[in-house]
Amino acid sequence: MFYRVGTLLNINGLSGKVIGYIEYVNPQDSNKPWTEYRLKTAKGECWLSCDEVYDEYSISWPANNVRGRIGPEWHKVDEGTQVVRSAGGDVDVDPGERASFVEYEDASEDLTLSVEVWSDGTEFSTGKYIEKSDIVETGYEKPRKRINLAVAWVIFAFVFPPLWIMGNTFFASLNAHKSIDKYVKESGKYAYETSLSGNQNQKATVYAYQVSATTDEVAMDIIQGIEGDTESVTQKDDTADEEIAILTKKEYCLVYHPENDEEKVYVQVSNRKYNYTSDNAPYRSSSAGTTWYRSHYYSSGYSSDSSSYKGTPSAYSMYNGTTIHNIGNGYFDSYSSSIRQSSINNRQSSSGGLSSGK
Repeated sequence: MFYRVGTLLNINGLSGKVIGYIEYVNPQDSNKPWTEYRLKTAKGECWLSCDEVYDEYSISWPANNVRGRIGPEWHKVDEGTQVVRSAGGDVDVDPGERASFVEYEDASEDLTLSVEVWSDGTEFSTGKYIEKSDIVETGYEKPRKRINLAVAWVIFAFVFPPLWIMGNTFFASLNAHKSIDKYVKESGKYAYETSLSGNQNQKATVYAYQVSATTDEVAMDIIQGIEGDTESVTQKDDTADEEIAILTKKEYCLVYHPENDEEKVYVQVSNRKYNYTSDNAPYRSSSAGTTWYRSHYYSSGYSSDSSSYKGTPSAYSMYNGTTIHNIGNGYFDSYSSSIRQSSINNRQSSSGGLSSGK
């Protein structure tokens, strides 16, 4: 069976529409093929996996809370390499792209957990097995044609030249991302705490998240707020609810719990020039958190900033502390990439999108 883009399905009472598909082969298993369909449902987007060779079918959702922490309740049932043979609709892959995968089941053999390692990040998803008979085709909606806004505007500009400048401003606004500082200041979720003065008239601003949360949850809120426009996102020791550093082209942000107060989450954000010229400790940060904050900036931003701020004295010019090698390339970078691609697709059409392989 094959479901084209626009097919309407009902899976055990869950109605959805196929908005994209990916056909895979596993070269480590005699190029065994299977197809995964991206569905838009009332419960969010999910994936329907159809393996007609082994007669296995499942439905799954992204599991952002897993992040590599796979407990003893799961046992491995399959692993290999998945290579994209073909794709269509609203998916962000090309033929020939590949990822390593590992499949897990729970003790009941009803629930599933999947890990996919792509070149730009790792994706986790959880779901459940279903029967082929659970999948019922209920209709078809012809997909909307996408309009290439950039091409349309060039054509429009030649017809209506006086509007060119207005149009350029409009498209610039479509591609403009909020800064972290502007987002946390305007979102209503954060309260101003204090400001820290640095060298060269630079300053850092500290905000407190207004409800109880983990650093993971606050970082994800910020990433969504700036539409994934990050250079790297790194968590200390890759451990849940630890400090998280978000580096963008212009800002450096630390999400952390103040010392001796695990109920609060602070967000300290500054222009990168503040960090380049000052090595102040974050407000109410622990000594270990301060050390990590400094070493992370030195490892992630100092080199490029030294080119941007030539002639400006740097507090890190004689730095001899530790360095961090695992900058980005983890769950939060993958999440940021997904948000960024979804935002791009939303500006280009009425459909969303995912990246990092799907």
